[in-house]
Amino acid sequence: MPLSRHELAVSALAVGGGFPILFRLQSTGSELMSRWHWWTGMALIMLLGCPEWQPAIRAADPSLEKLIAQPAPLSVTERIDQQFARVVDVIEGVMFRRLFQTERSSIIYSHQADYVRDRGTTGPFVFYSSTAPVTDSSLTDQQVLLLSARGELAPGQTIDGQSQPFRHMRAEERLLEVVTVRRGEELPNVAADTTTPLKVMDGARFVQTTRDGKTVYVLVGPMRGLLDETQWLSQTTVDELAQKGRLATGDDGRTLLIEKQGGIPIVVLWLAVGGVVATLYFGFLNIRAFPHAIACVGGKYDDPREPGEVNHFQALSSALSGTVGLGNIAGVTIAMTSGGPGAFFWMMMSGFLGMSLKFVECSLAVKYRQIHADGSVLGGPMRYLSLGLAKRNLGPLGKVLAVAFTFMCILGSFGGGNMIQVNQSSAALLQVLEQADHDRLQVIQKEIKEAADRGDEAAVAARMGEKKGIEESLSNLEAKFKPIYGVVMAAMVAVVILGGIRRIGKAAEIMVPGMCVIYLLICGWVVLRHITEVPALFGLIFSEAFSPQAIHGGVLGVLVIGVQRAVFSNEAGAGSAPIAHSAAKTNEPIREGLVALLEPFIDTIVICSATALAMLICGAWNNPVWSLDQGLQGAALTSRAFREEVSWFPYVLSFAVMLFAYSTIISWAYYGERCWETLFGRRSTPLYKLLCVLAVFVGAVSNLKSVLNFSDMMILGMAFPNVLGLYFLMPEVRADLKSYWKRLGSPPPSPDDSAESTAV
Repeated sequence: MPLSRHELAVSALAVGGGFPILFRLQSTGSELMSRWHWWTGMALIMLLGCPEWQPAIRAADPSLEKLIAQPAPLSVTERIDQQFARVVDVIEGVMFRRLFQTERSSIIYSHQADYVRDRGTTGPFVFYSSTAPVTDSSLTDQQVLLLSARGELAPGQTIDGQSQPFRHMRAEERLLEVVTVRRGEELPNVAADTTTPLKVMDGARFVQTTRDGKTVYVLVGPMRGLLDETQWLSQTTVDELAQKGRLATGDDGRTLLIEKQGGIPIVVLWLAVGGVVATLYFGFLNIRAFPHAIACVGGKYDDPREPGEVNHFQALSSALSGTVGLGNIAGVTIAMTSGGPGAFFWMMMSGFLGMSLKFVECSLAVKYRQIHADGSVLGGPMRYLSLGLAKRNLGPLGKVLAVAFTFMCILGSFGGGNMIQVNQSSAALLQVLEQADHDRLQVIQKEIKEAADRGDEAAVAARMGEKKGIEESLSNLEAKFKPIYGVVMAAMVAVVILGGIRRIGKAAEIMVPGMCVIYLLICGWVVLRHITEVPALFGLIFSEAFSPQAIHGGVLGVLVIGVQRAVFSNEAGAGSAPIAHSAAKTNEPIREGLVALLEPFIDTIVICSATALAMLICGAWNNPVWSLDQGLQGAALTSRAFREEVSWFPYVLSFAVMLFAYSTIISWAYYGERCWETLFGRRSTPLYKLLCVLAVFVGAVSNLKSVLNFSDMMILGMAFPNVLGLYFLMPEVRADLKSYWKRLGSPPPSPDDSAESTAV
């Protein structure tokens, strides 16, 4: 399949912006810059000048256009969040635009019926319109309750704080309450070796494909988007459904919908390419220098008289506390449930490649750091991008990249490094406190469904009333718990960040090893209980890593899921960790870079692997009851899986989650403070610390989803200026590395030096 304009654009940017800089020694600085400008300009023209849109899905029945949705009035915070949502969409369209996507054709079964009544009345809902014939001309409140219990109603609306089965809409000047019933029917199943009819419900998607030379439509299953090879529709059946108006259509009026799938987000590709380039350019330093890095962390080369604020181990712990967080628990579980066992393999590969990239950025951070008269340190990408590129006659570019990085890091420190952490950790702790009520709700929900299937309206009403009472109790507890948690966490954060990197380093030195050991013991217990299953599981991991099965675009889809979760977790190339490592007590920038090399190994290859193995062994990655019926995902699904092994595991896990979140907050507070100092000066840093503490409380009590998404994207956005600058500065780091091995007297085995003569 030929490449799209977007794929050609990123290919041009990767080749023109990375490899020529590394492997064309003969070019002068001005020639190199001119060539880079040409490639980048062409890439941006192709990438941003030619947007590619996919058609929206609309109902086939034009009469539905008479109903106009009327959402509930927005609060002030919701209005702010709505405005940020638009910005997030724009940023996501660039940073997360997926390249190398494939296309597939599909149909969507559509069978809905709308029933309405005048707003504020208590009479029955009267039939309004439908995509197919209906038998009921009206529905009473009791019938609506039964349909809701069976899962046969479209989602309703929250009105005045109460969840309702209907939505507020209008038809011209008439204000209405509308319930939408989702219908289904039995259709002929033409799958091989089956005579069981195919029962479909509104919204079911079928992918067009070929089996035995015939065009068939295969049902897309609920788990991981896999095709259900036991559920096929023939072309004849599909044509009949189209004639009856039971297929959704696109804006072009066609029932055969073209959808894009798979692909790799630009930011993930950018970081992955950077990791590959660094690994190859430094001759697999992540393997050769690993023993020496362990020796450095162990204190063999520590000298308290050297400049800096913390020792090697404290610097590594501080950086790890910023990367080891909820992504190692919630993010990995999401990868397993969406990508399957194959994602585990690609997570490991990404962590391996990220080690060399982390080495480069952290070596530069120490080399270009600024040590103040009081011994405090200012270092990181905002220093080496500006000063390092200036040495290569690229001063203006370096300043632009440094300012862009600094600005995004400050914003990221308030969101992904702060509010998101406290918000999710409070939710995890609250879930444990409410576990008994949640268990009771699951029992009630099962009883409601059974009563609805029997048509017992009285039993349904009674159980729904009990359910509502428990939900109100949970809501009241949440309203009281979150402010208290926010105040406590804010106070704990304030105590540490007001003490600077020395106090952060000491706190991280204690917490990071402790929380890692606690969490690894939990995962290790799960693995040991199922040790006999591990060999077969590893076989499944490797087979699915390269499986062409139709899940999110086959092998590429699984690869992207694994790489994306690893990149988001270890942040290799994002430029955050160098800020912490720049404070290390050392006169050897390369030595601290080698210490930093261990960070992706610990974060991804050790901790993320432990989560992934536990989820795979427990079967949480493929459990429809937990994922679909109970709606568990992320940290909640991890907790549920551990609870299946030992009942008290969720309590230990919630404590680990809280420690992960706390350590991430204090580390990102330091990152943001250093960037704030770069832009506004040292005297203004108390203001940043105050804002940081306030953000902890706001994150605990609010749910500004789009604002947090925007801030989280800033963390990933930091990778663009940082990795681009690293391409220019890698030759300098390699020269320093050769000098370091020479002075050390015992360099590790290295590739043939003849390969170096062709590189910068």
